[in-house]
Amino acid sequence: MKYILAFLIAVLPLNLTSAVEDKVEVGIEHEKKLGTYLPLDLEFVDSEGYKRTLKELIDRPVVLSLVYYHCPGICSPLLNSLGEVIDKAAIEPGKDYKVLTISFDPRENHEDAKKWKSNYISGMTRPISPEDWIFMAGDSTNIAKITDAVGFRYKPDGEDDYVHAGALIMIAPDGKITRYLLGTEYSPFDFKLAVAEASKGISAPPISKMLAYCFSYDPEGRTYVFDFNKVAGTVIFLGVGIFFVVLLVKGRTKKVSKGEENV
Repeated sequence: MKYILAFLIAVLPLNLTSAVEDKVEVGIEHEKKLGTYLPLDLEFVDSEGYKRTLKELIDRPVVLSLVYYHCPGICSPLLNSLGEVIDKAAIEPGKDYKVLTISFDPRENHEDAKKWKSNYISGMTRPISPEDWIFMAGDSTNIAKITDAVGFRYKPDGEDDYVHAGALIMIAPDGKITRYLLGTEYSPFDFKLAVAEASKGISAPPISKMLAYCFSYDPEGRTYVFDFNKVAGTVIFLGVGIFFVVLLVKGRTKKVSKGEENV
């Protein structure tokens, strides 16, 4: 019995963390990257054609979004929701935070960034400075480094498009990744809280680890869904482990009782 217990103790942690630690093909490895730092020497081109490093841009909490500008899928809904939450949240862009949107398609350039910036800035209800929401493009090397740094995994879909997930990534002034707001809809409360955490360099609370384990990205539906098989498998595995532990404890209790009777 003790060998079974030792086996369960050794294997159980691997079972609980394997889904989070494995590199995903499409999605956002937020659990793995939370609390890590962006390489601040990465250089991108803004909508006016100027080269700028992340170190120059990240001087306060930053809300980072990775999109591509000719995206027919979730990029527009994501940026629409971002614009709405900027309008509604009780914090001020430029003062409390800034927004950085970067294209992960190396074929796009600053002209594409300029067009998209104009579309979204003009639709804002709240006045926002051009420096408060910066749209950028980059080369394949810098794109690969930033997508890897934040755990943003995507793959080509045909010749012109990509399959990818959506999220807002909160960055502290020192480049630390403090929180991910997954999906394409964001509440003003969550947004404000995430910015406040980023301003203090506080990473997301432990509950996010459980959520990360229970949900996985569905490339077809392009959203996060409850992973029933993973959760059910874990519950069964835990149940079996608890069962053997109970048997072991009962066995030892009986031995102690018999020993006392013999005495």
